[in-house]
Amino acid sequence: MFRLVHSLRFLRFSHRPTPFMSSTVAAVRRRSTRLASTLQSVETTAATEIAADNVDDESDLTPVEEPEASPKRKRQTRTKKRKAQKIEDGESFDTEVQKSPRKKRAPKPEPVYVIPDVELLETTFRGRLGYACLNTILRNKKPATDSIFCSRTCRLDTIKQKGMDFVKELGRQNTEDLLTLIQWNEDNKIRFMRISSELFPYASHGKYGYDLEYCALLLARVGELANKYGHRLTTHPGQFTQLGSPKPGVIEASVRELTYHAEMLDRMGIDQDGVMIVHGGGVYDDKPGTIERIKDTISNVLPPNVRARLVLENDEICYNADDLLPICEELDVPLVFDYHHDALNPSSIPPSAIIARANAIFARRGIKPKQHLSEPRPGAETLMEKRAHADRCQRLPPDLPDDMGVPLRVLLLFLALG
Repeated sequence: MFRLVHSLRFLRFSHRPTPFMSSTVAAVRRRSTRLASTLQSVETTAATEIAADNVDDESDLTPVEEPEASPKRKRQTRTKKRKAQKIEDGESFDTEVQKSPRKKRAPKPEPVYVIPDVELLETTFRGRLGYACLNTILRNKKPATDSIFCSRTCRLDTIKQKGMDFVKELGRQNTEDLLTLIQWNEDNKIRFMRISSELFPYASHGKYGYDLEYCALLLARVGELANKYGHRLTTHPGQFTQLGSPKPGVIEASVRELTYHAEMLDRMGIDQDGVMIVHGGGVYDDKPGTIERIKDTISNVLPPNVRARLVLENDEICYNADDLLPICEELDVPLVFDYHHDALNPSSIPPSAIIARANAIFARRGIKPKQHLSEPRPGAETLMEKRAHADRCQRLPPDLPDDMGVPLRVLLLFLALG
């Protein structure tokens, strides 16, 4: 050892190392490092054994303690011991350790709705106020398994995995809850409601669509209950229903969607007042041409039972009452006037004149008039912000006829009707 270190010192302080000397230095250094490490390990082990041998119960010496293993190390050690014990007992490695059952969370309390103080206004209105699709009181019931709503749906991947029976069962559950909604409405003197378009998910889909025969008896019960109480039920197919699209495939999908809604209302036994409201849709860079396609689809493509329930509505972007009234009067299709949309996309005709002309079409068709009422959220400035509905309506419009049916399109529907 002395000679090795001595040689290392000699090489280290040599002023002119040769290539041979450099490689020798590196080799000596590596050997020296390994040797020193080995000696230190041996000395430490020997010292530990000597200390352990010299310590007895009466000694004042404290034995050297090994550092405590980490919790993860302890778990691994216990796992290995359990596996070893299982081998001795002849058990399989695949035997699972029994876990204690998870404690169920206590259900959250149902929200308490407080109707704030509002200004009381006098009105001569004697029509029916209703709401669109979602009853927020019943939807927010706790636990979630007690929630009542009619828009259970799923993704197409779920249908592929679980099959058509799964999505049909969602439709059955939605229809069951619709019975509960109608009864709740009657108990709270609300006799006007728009049915969710998702009552039967994907019923109008090109590949996974299905007819409603499997739920015919339940739909008949819904209609019987609504007719018993004199409730009006309507629908509003979604924005993908484009009667003026230049693409034949979009027109076909739109017709399927309207046919599904008409079948749903027909199976309920709802009369002509159960209308289906759609917007004009997009303009496709050619508004006059799109209007002609809308008229052609209504006149020549829609089945008779679908056209019998069709109603158009002005929107806040593309088609106001100026655009739709000529179509409606020409084809004898009623117009639902939306106050909120008219405020954002106004017509040159005042609301009172629009309502008078629209009501004339309703009268000719023997259908009760219908309008939509909502307000933009407070503080909204841009058009996109104003499109969002406020929690409640502050007042009824002055042009509203006293006997009009009006579903309120707001967020807190139960508050708006309170």
